[in-house]
Amino acid sequence: MFRQMLNQLFSDFQPSWQRYVDRGLLVSVVLLIGLGLVMMMSASIAVAEKKYGNIYFFFNRQLAFLFLGAIAAFLVYQIRTSFWQNFGPKFLPVVLILLIMVLLPVVGKEVNGSHRWINLGVVSIQVSELAKLIMIMYLSGYLVRHRKELSQSDSYMPLVIPLVILGVTDALLMMEPDFGSMLVLTATGFALLYLGGLKLSRLAFLFVGAIIVMIPLVLIGYRGARMAAYLEPWKHASGKAYQTVHALMAVGDGGWFGAGLGASVQKLFYLPEAHNDFIFAVLAEELGFVGIVAILLLFGWLVQRAFFIGFRADRAKLHFAAYLAYGIGFWFGFQVLFHIGVNLALLPSKGLTLPFISYGGSSLMVTMMAVALLMRVHRDTEIALFGFSEKEAEKLRKKMVKKTTSRKRNTKRRSVSHVA
Repeated sequence: MFRQMLNQLFSDFQPSWQRYVDRGLLVSVVLLIGLGLVMMMSASIAVAEKKYGNIYFFFNRQLAFLFLGAIAAFLVYQIRTSFWQNFGPKFLPVVLILLIMVLLPVVGKEVNGSHRWINLGVVSIQVSELAKLIMIMYLSGYLVRHRKELSQSDSYMPLVIPLVILGVTDALLMMEPDFGSMLVLTATGFALLYLGGLKLSRLAFLFVGAIIVMIPLVLIGYRGARMAAYLEPWKHASGKAYQTVHALMAVGDGGWFGAGLGASVQKLFYLPEAHNDFIFAVLAEELGFVGIVAILLLFGWLVQRAFFIGFRADRAKLHFAAYLAYGIGFWFGFQVLFHIGVNLALLPSKGLTLPFISYGGSSLMVTMMAVALLMRVHRDTEIALFGFSEKEAEKLRKKMVKKTTSRKRNTKRRSVSHVA
């Protein structure tokens, strides 16, 4: 009796929103954001002081992006996943147009020979980050509509439309060039198609075809030089493999427990893009093997929560929401693996941020929106499986009564004015 009274007492103090928050996902994201701010600050001090005379320049901008990302995430969380299912495909042409605009001299902004940003004056938008999220939305809706054809049809026609759209998007990304985003997008797309019922034999065929297409792209131009540097990095230590060699030095100098927070040597103008593309190497140098294991566990936890949320949504028959959660999980997982692979010289060098850790406004804001979508999938799943609580049902009933009463009054006024 006393225990029931205590449970009732504390349940009254428990906010209703806690029921709709996946605490494992929230904790992992908060820890990653906190670690990211610390490491980004540490990695950017030298370059910020040299370029802008303010060691907090990049840190302050990252805080501003974090604030904007939190607002965007809150707004996204308020929208039901059914909205994205209905209107997601309509955002796809907008993203493709933006990817084309990036290549225009007047609109696009060039940084280090790449046209990946749209210049808005104060800030710049990296469209490729938004393209990943929109493509996941589109493919999730397509799989809901054509899952039966993908899994049962002997024809390749159900694959034509998603592959054409994926190919066009990849081509636009290659023209920027943004080879890293193209790889992440392609891998995520193939993974979603497999979950949507695509036969393993056809997936293998697509995988081999993608490799055949990518081989000449990898060997042509500057990417060919990067591949040669990747195969023999120490031979090209002062050239194309300069970043790779210094990243390896940073990781090796970290040892088991690291040199200490802020004590990295490679970030002092030896390792280019230390606060962005090679921030994992700085983390490894300052926090050591222990820090590497910690960051891998946090990202593994994040991806696991995304897959778990998708699994529960699938069980609740919310198939679009399930594919959306799976797609975001694959996206985060592939991007983390590719970023770390580059920093450990396991993969050729390519520009990819480490989610929540690297400096970058577009990356941070879009990833926070993706987390908000995961939270919304969790909320919709809770409602689908267990319904509203008594308090929420009562609020909803009062709201519906209020709307009905308002409609009746408006109808009565219109009829009176019409008679008059």
